[in-house]
Amino acid sequence: MSDYKHILVPTDFSEPANQAVQTAAELARRFDAELHILHVMAPHMHYVETPEMMLPPLEDFTEEMRATSQRKLDELVTDAGTGIEVHAYLEESAEHAADVIVKFAGKLVADLIVVGSHGHTGLLHVLLGSTAERVVRESHCPVLVTKPTPEEQT
Repeated sequence: MSDYKHILVPTDFSEPANQAVQTAAELARRFDAELHILHVMAPHMHYVETPEMMLPPLEDFTEEMRATSQRKLDELVTDAGTGIEVHAYLEESAEHAADVIVKFAGKLVADLIVVGSHGHTGLLHVLLGSTAERVVRESHCPVLVTKPTPEEQT
């Protein structure tokens, strides 16, 4: 038997993240572990220099994003398949997603994090950064990074 009882998989709802969810679900079935799917949603803020530039309140937009994110999480739970216990979480934070993921893994006492990587290299990697890379560096538990095949990379 394995020591993997709680597998955490963060998602941004991208194709690499969806592949990571499927990989994590397979591992959860194999190790009889619980699967925990996490989406980190950044609050939407805006800055204006003058009152004339004020935008309408963003509460409606934020609520719509929250509802859409929850619907997508529910779909991932269903798609993860049968035979495993699956939990979904929606966290809202202004912190970098990697920091939220690592803190959440600590609270959950996750045994493994499975994270999808977009596979960006070079200038795209420098400009966009890598959440997966930060999770690997900061995590206190093992991290499995899944990457798209070269044909799937954008």
